[in-house]
Amino acid sequence: MNFGEKLKLLRYERGLTQDDLGYILKVSKSCVSYYESGAIQPSIDILIAISSFFKVTIDFLIGMEPYEDTRKEITLTSKDVELIEEFKNRPIIYREAIKDIPKFISKIEKVM
Repeated sequence: MNFGEKLKLLRYERGLTQDDLGYILKVSKSCVSYYESGAIQPSIDILIAISSFFKVTIDFLIGMEPYEDTRKEITLTSKDVELIEEFKNRPIIYREAIKDIPKFISKIEKVM
């Protein structure tokens, strides 16, 4: 599996669009598309950001170690899905929330 395929897999596993990931990495959607297709390679700074965001090593990203799926299986209720859909219908709020979830929750708790 090459870098682009790994990036796409990681993005899919987190339910992110190319636009979402571009926003997180501070690059354009087309740049994410180029990374995934192999048309361009990311800079070291972007590799570090990808590694940090997805909690994988750079060695994994560049093919030096295998992928191990460490995600826990979770069960979503219909209310969970409804909440996620409501967030996604509000892209500005959604982007702010996924950028730094603990910080976003802290802001909400201060208002409550």
